Amino acid sequence: MPNTHSLPKKLPTKFLIFLILLALILMLFLSFAGVFRISEVIVTGNEYYTKEEIVDFVLGEDLQNSLYIYLRYQYQEHQVIPFIDTFEVSLNSPNSISIRVYEKGIVGYVRYLGNNVYFDKDGIVVESSKEQMENIPMISGLTFNQLILYQPLNVQDPTIFNMILNITQILKKYELHPDEIRFRGISELSMKMGEVQVALGTGEHMDEKIARIKQIEGDLEGKSGTLHMENYTDESTHISLEAVR
Repeated sequence: MPNTHSLPKKLPTKFLIFLILLALILMLFLSFAGVFRISEVIVTGNEYYTKEEIVDFVLGEDLQNSLYIYLRYQYQEHQVIPFIDTFEVSLNSPNSISIRVYEKGIVGYVRYLGNNVYFDKDGIVVESSKEQMENIPMISGLTFNQLILYQPLNVQDPTIFNMILNITQILKKYELHPDEIRFRGISELSMKMGEVQVALGTGEHMDEKIARIKQIEGDLEGKSGTLHMENYTDESTHISLEAVR
């Protein structure tokens, strides 16, 4: 009687092993036959990295075999890529794969011990690197006493991050990329564009101020001094550039 129950349990296991081996043999055959040779890679969701950089990160030396790449990222842990939360790999066809990138929501960085420390809209440190990310402004004037990866910047008034998020969103809207945004306290700020320091005053009328700066961006090239925008509104007709003495 005991043997009547053991036999049915062994048969499915052997059959499953047979199927796995058959699938592996078939996959190897198709791979060697060139069926899964990659000829197209579609990358979406990338802003901080170029398509070529993402392909290099994800595929590396495994560029040729689409099935291997797909199975690898379905069942293995993804490698850590700076400024990337995660990514997904999907198989479009034997010769085409897609890589969907989910980047970390970085709004700015501070300098600390020779590194660029990047943080998100809530002030949480997401990366510390010597790498300079394009179009991410340096934020100066913040006072903090500790920096821990994946923890908030320990600033005196955390509401300052709302102001940072607001101005960086407006800057992105008008495709304006200052080198630095500087805070003086919680309510007064300026930004640096080349050799021009733009005094913005408080957060009032910020959309109008940034829109106007975008209009005259080309005129500021090659100039130095302080551009006074503290009291600018839509009704303003004059702004002044105070030359450096």
